[in-house]
Amino acid sequence: MRPRSSRRSGTCSKALSRNCLTNCGGVTERLPRRNLEEELSLFTGANHICVVTADLDGAVRRWWDRYRVGPWRVFTYDRSNMEAAIDGEPADFEMRVALAQLGPAFRVEIIQPLDDRSLYAASLRNGGGADHIHHVRLDVPDFAGARDELQALGLDVRLDATFRGGSPDGERVRGMYFDATDDLGFLLEIGQAPPGFSMPEPDYVYPPQV
Repeated sequence: MRPRSSRRSGTCSKALSRNCLTNCGGVTERLPRRNLEEELSLFTGANHICVVTADLDGAVRRWWDRYRVGPWRVFTYDRSNMEAAIDGEPADFEMRVALAQLGPAFRVEIIQPLDDRSLYAASLRNGGGADHIHHVRLDVPDFAGARDELQALGLDVRLDATFRGGSPDGERVRGMYFDATDDLGFLLEIGQAPPGFSMPEPDYVYPPQV
């Protein structure tokens, strides 16, 4: 018997590499072209990690004095500038937040709960009071689409909160925490900031700006 030419298999290989054609049982079918950019576009980057602490002032000093991460802007949030729901129920809690830029598009966030009514306080209790990473925020190109997709994965929404910015009457920034601990090992945050949103004036900056 005459050996089968390898030319056809080579042609098919090239076509398959372009996700164009496949040959099954002598029937050639055209495959849909895959757009990997669209498939991988749920997240577009890392926004920040959050560390929870029982001593925010001490934490920002350690991060700067020992590791030169900073400067830190410190804010206080309560019912006057924040609205939140925990596990779908309205929640009233207070916290202090410190933010430091680390590179052009990434930040470190430190949160100190000021009562025992928040996820941060519960995380500290479960962690024996030690500082630890509480959540990771990833950037998304479409907040509503990412929210729907994460919920479709069966991830529970642990926190849904809005925060007032520098303009008291302006639109607020929104953050949602999804419980991805079984899959990823941490709470996953996505956020949405309105155009022109700016942070309020901090309580203080460390190290002090000269």
